[in-house]
Amino acid sequence: MKIDRKRPRHWALLLRQAVFTLLAIVLRPWPGKPSRPVVVLYGHQFSGNLRALYLQWQASKDQPFSLYFLALDPALVKALERAGIANLSFGRLSDIPKLARTSVIITDHGLHAMAPLTRFTNIRFVDVWHGIPFKGFVPEDFKLQRRYQDVWVSSPQLKRLYQERFGFRAEQLHALGYARADRLFQRPPPTSEFRDQLGLPTGTKLVLYAPTWQQDDAGRELFPFGEAQAAFIDALAGACADGGARLVVRAHLNADISAQGTNVVYCSQRDYPDTEDILLGTDLLLCDWSSIAFDFLALARPTVFLDVPPPFRNGFSLGPEYRFGCVVNSTQAMCEAVREYLHYPEHYHQRYGERYTTITAELYDDSAAGNAAANQLARLRVLTAG
Repeated sequence: MKIDRKRPRHWALLLRQAVFTLLAIVLRPWPGKPSRPVVVLYGHQFSGNLRALYLQWQASKDQPFSLYFLALDPALVKALERAGIANLSFGRLSDIPKLARTSVIITDHGLHAMAPLTRFTNIRFVDVWHGIPFKGFVPEDFKLQRRYQDVWVSSPQLKRLYQERFGFRAEQLHALGYARADRLFQRPPPTSEFRDQLGLPTGTKLVLYAPTWQQDDAGRELFPFGEAQAAFIDALAGACADGGARLVVRAHLNADISAQGTNVVYCSQRDYPDTEDILLGTDLLLCDWSSIAFDFLALARPTVFLDVPPPFRNGFSLGPEYRFGCVVNSTQAMCEAVREYLHYPEHYHQRYGERYTTITAELYDDSAAGNAAANQLARLRVLTAG
């Protein structure tokens, strides 16, 4: 769940988390250890790098540690239980001893009220972040993560970025790959759970529009080129229909987009957290400065970038030159590109193939083999053995 500081219920959940954290600190020196080291995953949702790592652990045999997803949201706990995912909850007092004796905690964003654990325990912390960034970051943004034992990044190039721009020490950084990208590089058939949920026929081409949220620009619109939602969606959905495709609009976890228009379906990140399954079923991506572009990069499929002002206070981490596909600056140019690349995807590969191949190698390096989760499990065996 995404914390909304205007909601008293969310403050109550954070308070409960703080109490659990305090009890875990107090109980950690208590005698007795679990039969196997405990590794805990913590994030907004059971998705992305955390989910991919868990599924790899679940599919592997004879791992020397136990793995749990720790959930702040009570609704997520129930969903994890229904799905058979090993979980810990801040609503169960019986889970406090496991948290107190945890060996490693892995996060993809932060710790909320658990941050004192980094100072008052010897738990080892690992960051896997949640996207390769266009967004510009400064060292202050990673004040918490710089206290971590490990930070796992996607390539040596990202390792240099984290060290030179964000102030991490070289020994913290491990270029193991992004676990969630394994599935995209391996390219299995999508499970199409979201197709079933949205009533999309199998075999229908899909164009995904996935804008980033307002970020540091409070007045930023989610629809570009000065267009109102209705006009923009109608034009884009029409171009998709001309190419025999349906338009899928995906709102960021921090944004809300109302359902409007025909030949278009809406699937927010909040309601459909399995982004990789959606990307596997997507034929063409439309985005602006969203990090989803670098996930889709692994599929080597047509990508159209909307050339709009970036909503980042601190500039870029990876600059505009990393837009590896077609860049358009008007609704008309966007619709023309969508029609062309739906009918003739080979045109896209002829124009941009060398560029996206080069950027893929730079941002993913050896993990483009789809082995990031396996690399991470190997690193976890080292961390839990110490």
